[in-house]
Amino acid sequence: MSDELEKEVLHHTESTSNKGTELVDSAENFLEQYQKPLMYGGGALVAVLVIALFVAFKWLPDRNAKAQKEMYMSELAFAKDSFQVALNGSGANKGFLQIGTSYSFTKAANLSHYYSGLCYLNLKKYDEAVKYLDKFSTSDPILGSVKLSATGDAYAELGKFEDAAKYYEKAAGFSDNELYAPYFLLKAGLVKERLKKFADAKEVFEKLKKQYPNSDEGRDADKYIARVSAQI
Repeated sequence: MSDELEKEVLHHTESTSNKGTELVDSAENFLEQYQKPLMYGGGALVAVLVIALFVAFKWLPDRNAKAQKEMYMSELAFAKDSFQVALNGSGANKGFLQIGTSYSFTKAANLSHYYSGLCYLNLKKYDEAVKYLDKFSTSDPILGSVKLSATGDAYAELGKFEDAAKYYEKAAGFSDNELYAPYFLLKAGLVKERLKKFADAKEVFEKLKKQYPNSDEGRDADKYIARVSAQI
């Protein structure tokens, strides 16, 4: 193991240990505050419940608020297309990568993975983009569909067009938003056409025309249908 790698491992181990110590100390203080109710409630089960409530309603929200505050400068850098600074931070400001690892299990850390993936995509580091976009989870129809489409873009840049088409279709299915979904369908169809899967491409373009006839992409669907139909 190189000295540099060893330092990184030691730093990570120390950081994890410190987080665990902070949690234990905070939980102990919380338990001391509610010692009498615990005694009357009797036993470990109540103690476990109190700790669980503490984590859910005190410890995690506090960590999330701190993480959100530290994300502010990275979000500003991202908005200015300063992707390297947004990703890795500058000076005392933490970047998305560090926030994502330092505040695990928080909503802010989850969102940091999304930003990290987009930063890597813009920095043309496509494998890393896929890795971090995959770490991000959401039920939000817009964020979720954009994440899937961005993953498709990364795969397309890597020359993995089968995977790209799959993610574009996933993106279109994740949200029926009139602005985004037809664009994602168009990208899926174009990639399938590039793969010379003309029948599959025609099916996607016909779906685009049927479901989103009033979108810019839907209004142009006939020309794509005609183009791939000529190859079948």
